[in-house]
Amino acid sequence: MDLARHCELCDNQKINLEVGTTCGLTEQKPEFNKTCSKIELNEKFENKLKSVNIEYENIKRKKTLTHIYFAVFLLIGIAVIVGGYLLGKYAFNKRVISTVPIIIMGAGLAPLGLAFGTLNNFRQSIQVAKNKKDKIDEVLNEYRIEYEIDITFGEEIHGTQEVHAKLKTKGIR
Repeated sequence: MDLARHCELCDNQKINLEVGTTCGLTEQKPEFNKTCSKIELNEKFENKLKSVNIEYENIKRKKTLTHIYFAVFLLIGIAVIVGGYLLGKYAFNKRVISTVPIIIMGAGLAPLGLAFGTLNNFRQSIQVAKNKKDKIDEVLNEYRIEYEIDITFGEEIHGTQEVHAKLKTKGIR
């Protein structure tokens, strides 16, 4: 495990561009086996824990909307492609050769791109947020710290989401 992950939660962490993460108490790089006996989990820890969990829950909230968006644009794309194909088949039966059906079918690829792009973006975002959360949880497990977080999302006004988080921890020394 990366020892700096412990320091990222600690109030004693100092960051230097030349050296990297150092301890504010020892002025040295982190050196311990599994846990640090001098770790200070206070304000920085709470803020980091809240922000990571809020990010994860906010992305999870968008799952249904993402799947609806995916389904709608998938159906639109398929409908446009099928419509272009049927138009081409109809025109061909009337002995007319035209590039318009090919252009229509090509235009049907745009909604398909939107559908799969949105789904892929959601999957990547949820994976990144889950990895961040798991890394913090892994460090907390080393210290036998458990937590419960109650997150409530309020109104969104002009793109700013109101969020309230109540954190309860067990096992902090």
